[in-house]
Amino acid sequence: MKLKLIYLLCFMVFLSANAQKYINPMDIPTVLSASFAELRPNHFHGGLDISTPGIGVPVKSVADGYVSRIKVSPYGYGHGLYITHYDGHTTVYGHLSEYAPKVDSVIRAEQYRLQSFEVDFFPDSTLLPVKQGEVVAFSGNTGGSFGPHLHLEVRDTKTDDPLNPLAFLEEQVDDHRAPTVYGIKVYALDDTSAALEKYYDLRYISNKTIDAYGHVGFGVNAVDFFDVGGRPCGVMEVSLYDDDRLVFQSLLDRMPFDKTRYINSFVDFAEEQKHNRYIQKSFIDPGNHLDIYKVCKPIIVKPGEIHKIRYELKDFAGNVRKVNFNVRGVDAKNFVAKTRRKPNVLCGNEYNFYDCGIEVNITGGCFYKDEYFEISREESTVYKCPLYTVGNREIPAHENITLTIPVPEGFMKKIADSTLRSGQLFIARTGNKGGLVYVGGTFEDGRITAKPKILGKFLVAADTVPPRVFSKNSAIILGQSHSIMIGISDNLSGIAKYNCYIDGEWKLFEFDYKNARLISQVKKLGLSSGPHTLVAKIEDECGNVKEWEWKFRVR
Repeated sequence: MKLKLIYLLCFMVFLSANAQKYINPMDIPTVLSASFAELRPNHFHGGLDISTPGIGVPVKSVADGYVSRIKVSPYGYGHGLYITHYDGHTTVYGHLSEYAPKVDSVIRAEQYRLQSFEVDFFPDSTLLPVKQGEVVAFSGNTGGSFGPHLHLEVRDTKTDDPLNPLAFLEEQVDDHRAPTVYGIKVYALDDTSAALEKYYDLRYISNKTIDAYGHVGFGVNAVDFFDVGGRPCGVMEVSLYDDDRLVFQSLLDRMPFDKTRYINSFVDFAEEQKHNRYIQKSFIDPGNHLDIYKVCKPIIVKPGEIHKIRYELKDFAGNVRKVNFNVRGVDAKNFVAKTRRKPNVLCGNEYNFYDCGIEVNITGGCFYKDEYFEISREESTVYKCPLYTVGNREIPAHENITLTIPVPEGFMKKIADSTLRSGQLFIARTGNKGGLVYVGGTFEDGRITAKPKILGKFLVAADTVPPRVFSKNSAIILGQSHSIMIGISDNLSGIAKYNCYIDGEWKLFEFDYKNARLISQVKKLGLSSGPHTLVAKIEDECGNVKEWEWKFRVR
C-alpha cells in the first residue's frame, strides 16, 4: 500500500513538472488595451485584449489541443476560434481577420453547406488537432471590435467560466503601477440612515471627514494601468476596512457567463448612465447573486463616533493602492431629508401592471433591489403618437420585461386598407441621444408585445422602407486580388438577412456591420474570367426586402 502511494506521488510530481505552460499567442510585444473582468456596459470583460499594429498578425495556439468550436458572427467576437487543451482549459481567440488554411477550409465548407455567413460549428475532437505554437488564425478587427487587437480568453472547460489569462501565460506583462483611484461615493443604505449621498473627487476626500448616520456604504471609482499601453484596465481586488476591520472584499478572478450581467448591480448603474463612470459598490444588493464577494459586513455609524475608513485596491501583479478618509457620526437631524418614492416593486416578486392602456409583466429576478416603477403616458409631438414611460432608464433590469402596447388607430386603419403590413410594426425605445432604438415585437389582436431589457420611453413605430443597397467598388472590371464590396444600410429596424448570388449560385460574403457592407475576395469566390451577374437580397427586421443587381467582369 505504501509503495503504491509512493508511485502515485511520484507520478503526480512528474505531471506537475511536465505541465504545459501557455506561450504568448503572438510573436509581438504584449501590450494590453483591456484586462480580465474589466468593467463594460452590461458585462465584465471575459479576457485580455492584446493590441496589434494592424491586422494579419499570426495567432498561435498557446498549448496543444484541438479546435472545439468555430463561431463566425458580424457581432461579438466576430471570427472566433475555440481550442480545448488537455489540462481542463479552453482558450478563445476573438476578432480574427481570418483562419489558418486548415481551419478556413472546414468553416467555409460549413458556411456553404448552411448558405450562411453566420455559423456556430463544433468540430469533432479528431478533426482539427493543433500543437503548441501552431498558427491557427490571424489577428483582426471583426465583430464588436473598434480597433485591431486579439481578444484572448482562458475558460474552465467543464463550466465554461472565464478565468484570468494572466495566471496562465508563461511571459508576464510588466506592471509596476498600483491602481488609480479617482473618487468615492457615500450611500445611506436604509430609510433610517443618513449621509450626503454624493461623489467625492479623491483630491477632496483623502484624509478628510464625511458626516453620516446609521447604516452607510461606499463605492470606489478606480482603474488600473500596465507599464506600457496607457489604457485604463480593471482592478482585480477591492478591500474596505473600518478601523482596520475588514468589512468588504471582492475578487475578480473568475466570472461565469450566466452572471456577467450582474455587473449592473456590482456598479452604481445610475452613475454610469448619467456620468459615464464606473463606481464599484462595496455592499451587495439583495438581488445580486455574484460569487465574487469574499467579505461583506455592515458599517454602522453612531453620533459621536469617528470611523477610520481605508480602501485597499490590488491588481494582478500585487500592486496596492490605499485611500484613507474618516467618517464622523452625527445626528440624523443634521441632514436635509431626501424625497424618496416608496418602492412599489419588491426585489424577487413578480408583478403584472395594467396602466395607461398598456400591460407590463415583471419577473421575480428582474431587479436587484426594491424599486419605484413608474408607468405614464404622454402625446408625443415629435412622433405624433402616444409615448409611454415604463420604469426609469437609470434603473438596471437583469431580465427582460414583457411590454404590450395597443397599436395606434392610424396604423390600424392602414392595416385594414392593406397599405401597411402588421409585420412592419414594432415597439421602439427613444435613445439617449434622440432617435428611435428598435426593440421588436409581435402583432396580435391590435397590440404589439415585445421584451425589452432596458427601461425608458416606448412607442409603436413602423418600418416600411426596404434596406438601401449599392456598389462600393470603383470599377466593374476586377482582378483576382480585388474584393467585391456592397454597401447596405437600413433606416430603422436594422438588417436581418443578407444573401448574395453570383450567376445564380449562393456565394459567401462577410457582413461587416461597422462599415455597413458585405465583402468577399474575388479569389475566394472561384470565378472564371469574363462577365458575371451578382444579385444581393437584403431583408430588414420588419420583412422589407431589397433585391439589387450588379454586373461586373473578372479579368
